Amino acid sequence: MTSFFILALAAVLIWLFAESRTTRIVGFSIVGVIAVLVAIYLVWRETSGSTQGHVPQATVPQPPAPKAEIFEQSLTALKPSDVGLAQIKLESGVETYFGIDGQQYERPDLKSWTLSGEVKNLSKQYAVKDVTFNVRLYSCPSYYTAPFNEVKFEELSSICSKIGERSVGLYDLKLAPGSAKQFSQALTFANQGNAINWRFWVDVTRVVAQLQ
Repeated sequence: MTSFFILALAAVLIWLFAESRTTRIVGFSIVGVIAVLVAIYLVWRETSGSTQGHVPQATVPQPPAPKAEIFEQSLTALKPSDVGLAQIKLESGVETYFGIDGQQYERPDLKSWTLSGEVKNLSKQYAVKDVTFNVRLYSCPSYYTAPFNEVKFEELSSICSKIGERSVGLYDLKLAPGSAKQFSQALTFANQGNAINWRFWVDVTRVVAQLQ
């Protein structure tokens, strides 16, 4: 079929070139159009071939940035048991008021507190950067007389009522292995209940290592 079309086209072109000057112009126009179409086809074929021959390279996964690796390691290098607490105190604030005699007096402000003590790095390998505490405040019955530094968590949980709880963070401590540091931080408890014969309990919940 293609050969017949080519032969027919050739016969028409020969007749056009041989007939007259006007038909020769038409013949040259047809030849020009054919030449343009052939050139476009050849360019398309070359472009299509080069695209198919190109094999995209597989994407190589990049390793995590060093800073990200260090950050992840700092969160897992130390455990809460690697931090020791000593001399922990929770002290109420002080508020002033005027008595019926017009004189100014002071009394405990049982809505405002200060947590203080000593935090120590028990690890022999890593420095401590940040420490987070969980502080719980309890209201106890009048017969519970255990001193503040001798309370037991089991007794607080079974005998007393928890009236406040919150997290407290100490940051950028830069505690070398074996070293200790004193701290003091003011705090309040959201929606705190009445602190009657109160006691408290402090746990270390999170430690971040200083790796740089």
